Amino acid sequence: MEPIRIGILGARRGMRHARAIQYAAGASLTAICDVSEEALGRASDELGVETTFNSLEALMDSDVDAVIVATPMPVHVEHSIAALRAGKHVLCEVTAATSIEQCHELVEAANQSEAKYMFAENYCYIRSWSIVLEMVRAGLFGELYYGEADQIQDFKGGLTHPDQGSNWRTQELALRRGHQYITHNLGPLYQAFRERIKTVCCMGSGQHHMDWATADDTCVVLCETERGKLIRIRLDFFSTRPDNFTYFGLQGTGAAYEAPRGPGEAHKIHIAGKTPRGEWQSLNDFEQYLPASWRQISREAADAGYDGGTPLMIQDFASCIINDTPPPIDVIDAVNMTAPGLMSELSRERGGTPVEVPKFD
Repeated sequence: MEPIRIGILGARRGMRHARAIQYAAGASLTAICDVSEEALGRASDELGVETTFNSLEALMDSDVDAVIVATPMPVHVEHSIAALRAGKHVLCEVTAATSIEQCHELVEAANQSEAKYMFAENYCYIRSWSIVLEMVRAGLFGELYYGEADQIQDFKGGLTHPDQGSNWRTQELALRRGHQYITHNLGPLYQAFRERIKTVCCMGSGQHHMDWATADDTCVVLCETERGKLIRIRLDFFSTRPDNFTYFGLQGTGAAYEAPRGPGEAHKIHIAGKTPRGEWQSLNDFEQYLPASWRQISREAADAGYDGGTPLMIQDFASCIINDTPPPIDVIDAVNMTAPGLMSELSRERGGTPVEVPKFD
């Protein structure tokens, strides 16, 4: 079968997807769309893509099979729905939506369309996490009951004052409380636990760096799954300190895992009955659990960083279209990863009171 013809919607954020497509089996970059002629020109020159569009309508009228939605976060749902209604398959950037109402609209549109919707949560494809997840599936962790993640990123420079030409990041990340950008942290843990979040509670530290910002310097979201498991997630876009936005921890009855918290640290794991009591092992000791897809892709195509698995994500997207199989991260997964962050805002406004997360069908 011919490769899936993909159009990129959003020439800025979409560039990392565009570069990754060349390494993804079954996918072909056909067109790029952006309202900015300057951005289109740069992308076209770098990638050698001659077909460009400066309107959503023109892209929808083209012969692309699928669209990667890489536009600003508040319009992800609008653009995803437009593509689905046009019969285009969708791979949508994070987050899936910026309100619970949008979540419902997205699910309805995906259910009514014959096209496929996949969520582009690239953190689910991190190399180290791929090993951990395979170990979970192989039963080494026993029963999971606790997970944790940190999104600590000094992002003050990307948050413009509202009176000085603020962008969507200012509106979503600085002027809202709770964890609006939760999917990078929750997505991989949701994969491991394989159950949705039922309840969240969120508390914060207040704001100490930008007197105009509403968001807390640090907020912590506690998530309870449907079967009573616990997940802790910390968000901090304001503190002056080294970044740490790919930390994950996982605890089960049979094993524990912790990602590095700083330079020089290693991915470490303890397996009951195998690792000496009170000690850690390197995750590298368990390379045999690295998925076959990671072994088959070239090192220049995929690295161990947080964005290193993007070619594999796009490959999975193309494969589910070609083989007519369910997307590995479908629309229900997308809203289940997104909605707890949206509800954390409500919990924070209520002083940390637990709130229920809607269930989507």
